[in-house]
Amino acid sequence: MGNYLYTIQANMDKYTKVERKVAQFILDHPQKVIRMSTQSLAEVVGVSTAAITRFGKSISNTGFPGLKLELSAEIQDDNSMLEEINPKDNLVTTQQKLTMRIQHTIEESNKTLDEEVVNVAMVIAESKIIYAYGIGASEIVAKDFQQKFIRVGKSVIETLDTHLIAVGLSQLKEGTTLFLISNSGENTDAIKLANLANQQKIKVIVLTHNKKSTLAKLADIILEHDDSEENKKFRSAATTSLIAQLYAVDLVYYSFVSIHFDDNVTRLTDSRDVVKKYFTKSKSKF
Repeated sequence: MGNYLYTIQANMDKYTKVERKVAQFILDHPQKVIRMSTQSLAEVVGVSTAAITRFGKSISNTGFPGLKLELSAEIQDDNSMLEEINPKDNLVTTQQKLTMRIQHTIEESNKTLDEEVVNVAMVIAESKIIYAYGIGASEIVAKDFQQKFIRVGKSVIETLDTHLIAVGLSQLKEGTTLFLISNSGENTDAIKLANLANQQKIKVIVLTHNKKSTLAKLADIILEHDDSEENKKFRSAATTSLIAQLYAVDLVYYSFVSIHFDDNVTRLTDSRDVVKKYFTKSKSKF
């Protein structure tokens, strides 16, 4: 199955009232839609033909005819693939569902992760010390950020001890950057740290899916990732939002490495050799 029905469902909250009417009919009656003209669909849904045309173009490069063609290729007798978890799913179905969600997450994140990625990489390159903070699943991302950038010679402190970060921000101002990860952008402690950094004239980078959040408003640079598939009927876990955040960090990391490619490749080689020399166990001769 492709991504078109899923993309429509995932973007429901972003549609206008008219677009939601069209989208819901397509989700409820995909087999009927592939046999309908623009005019007939407009009449059934109760919207203008122009609305159908616009909606088709928002989903497919070839408009409504292209959308129908894609739907016919992916359609099933039911919409079971749109359900995140079903107790009747076997492993293959689960793999297909997760693959679809991951692909959608990366595609949607690519729409919002623009030149700000390069800007973040440049700020990191100029920073002497970086404090990274995230809680829950976002802590995993903060740790991933730390382990990547330490390998290329950046001083990164990742900790859940907000008091320690606060002291560091108040004492080490010049060349300091604060990197905050929060899916919602409303984490209380992260907001407190951002406020402190603002007072100290320290640059704040925020990785979030909510560009209008309290935390995002306190940021100098916002990295906005996709989170459209979560927070629907229920949140099973931070799955694709975590993947989106890790993907964003990878983009920043690759951009950073490319800025001074030769130097960074040397650092990566040196860090690998150090680990290999001191921590790789020699094979037993017995």
